[in-house]
Amino acid sequence: MASGEGSGGSTETSGSGGILWQIIWLILLVLAAIWVSWFCAWWYAMLIPFTVCLPPMAAVTDILLRGIQITYVCAKNMVEANTFAEAWNSYPSAVPPTVLMVSQSSG
Repeated sequence: MASGEGSGGSTETSGSGGILWQIIWLILLVLAAIWVSWFCAWWYAMLIPFTVCLPPMAAVTDILLRGIQITYVCAKNMVEANTFAEAWNSYPSAVPPTVLMVSQSSG
């Protein structure tokens, strides 16, 4: 039989928390973050057209966008088994990955 040593993926997570922290993040995701995200999404959809005429309103829509992304933050911290302190420190950089397709037309 094999000795169990190999180059397979590691089962360790990057955070210092354990399975308990993953459960806490899951509970927060299901009970709070999804509802906050839906609430912010509705307001974001209602207010984003007005930022064309009222550019200072972009500050409000930026806050609402971060509220929409709170589900990503909870899921990311759940997967990484981060404690609240680790999550707080990494929150400013916890932005969902995006792909922007910008085409330039020659004129």
